[in-house]
Amino acid sequence: MKKSIRLAALLLVLCLMLPLAGCGKVVGRYRVLETLATQEFSIGYRENDYVRYYVDAALQTLAADGTVGTLAYKWFGEDKTSFSKNINALEQAGQAAPRTLLIGVDADAFPMSYLDGETYSGFDVELAREVCSRLGWEAKFISIKAENAYVELSSGNIDVAWGGLALAREDVNYEVTSPYLTNDIVIVTLAQGGPKSLRGLKDGTLAMTVEQKYMDALASNEKLMLRLGQIKRVSGGTQSLFDQLNSGAVNAIIVYSLALNYTG
Repeated sequence: MKKSIRLAALLLVLCLMLPLAGCGKVVGRYRVLETLATQEFSIGYRENDYVRYYVDAALQTLAADGTVGTLAYKWFGEDKTSFSKNINALEQAGQAAPRTLLIGVDADAFPMSYLDGETYSGFDVELAREVCSRLGWEAKFISIKAENAYVELSSGNIDVAWGGLALAREDVNYEVTSPYLTNDIVIVTLAQGGPKSLRGLKDGTLAMTVEQKYMDALASNEKLMLRLGQIKRVSGGTQSLFDQLNSGAVNAIIVYSLALNYTG
């Protein structure tokens, strides 16, 4: 009995000391092998545009009345958002003139914003619709990439850059809010039967979507890239990646940690 206890204690110590050598975080049926990059999601506006004043007021009200928390639990299973709260913000802002708000979103940022068939969905999309509902505005979503936020805003193609966008906050010619949510880009495998460490991916197959941000994150780990047997670029979004992993077609995938929390 004492020998078994000592062995269990030793295994626990090893897990604490060497998390990437076989004791990665398990989320449901999946295991996180490594975090490649951390992102902070923000909202971008044209400089001195009154749109920010009203959207901020609506967000403060929605955070105060629990709407933000409800949506966060729906999409993430917890609320780690950092929106300011003021239940009277909309009343203090005054009546907004009717308009259509053009919202730039990343259509491949599940579960923040993504295309479900021909309809946009996700946490940011639902929250933006709530904001527009409170303001009496119509919401129209337009697919953009974070690196094009300034061009899209300055040209008038969009009124706000908001939807799974990790926006640069320094040396930019537009206004960017403080981050409201943090997300990791992670390597994920099956908790049962999958590799338990990065070493287990030797000569294995890793899949990601066609978005460049995932390849850039992987390129930050040169040793891992050399260890892999094949890198697959998969179309069809995040769900197709989990389908590939679940079927055994690949050994690991690269996804958002927020997507893992939703799926796992």
